[in-house]
Amino acid sequence: MNMPWLRSSLDSLHTLVLILPVLATLGHCDDGHLLSQVLFCQPNEPSSGLLKMFDEDQMFSYNFSDNSVSPWIKDFDKWHDQAFPDPSTIFSHVKLCNRFRQALTEALEDITPEAIGGAHVTVFTANPLKLGVKNTLICSIHDVYPPALTITWKKNMDVLKRSLISSKYFAMSDLSFQVFSYLNVTPVDNEVYSCEVRLSRDNRTITEYWY
Repeated sequence: MNMPWLRSSLDSLHTLVLILPVLATLGHCDDGHLLSQVLFCQPNEPSSGLLKMFDEDQMFSYNFSDNSVSPWIKDFDKWHDQAFPDPSTIFSHVKLCNRFRQALTEALEDITPEAIGGAHVTVFTANPLKLGVKNTLICSIHDVYPPALTITWKKNMDVLKRSLISSKYFAMSDLSFQVFSYLNVTPVDNEVYSCEVRLSRDNRTITEYWY
């Protein structure tokens, strides 16, 4: 079954409606789990994305830059050839998605209200905290919509790492997205880490501190 999932958003001047369709192919497993293939297109970067999901866990993502497939964990790599069995149709589906988005943009200009996710940010450690022992900070961002954001890690206000997330989105059942970012650290006293999330659509930055 093909189901178009639609949301819309206005630009900063509220003069143009930008539609982000998400086209999903759904298949229910015998044990009640949901296997889905999610394609999205948008005017932001990344301009398109293709995910293979098992319930709300990502299994594979398609890399449009080099037409390769990335497994979420190494154990899935043996099935990467089966992740998207008909790659010849991917770009035709992306073109259809963009044509659909443009047509709805014109049809719903100044009609459809803004729809932007709240993007809640949480930072926590992968393992129980012990000072002087290596650990990993995890920045969890949920209720992301549209899937376009930049994550910056800082230590005592100094930039450590900045990345534009392009392939590690998780498609949630409420049609929003979730993403994680990771930073390896060795915690000591009097150090402050922060995860800054910049949302492309409305230029907001959300900062969560860990210390």
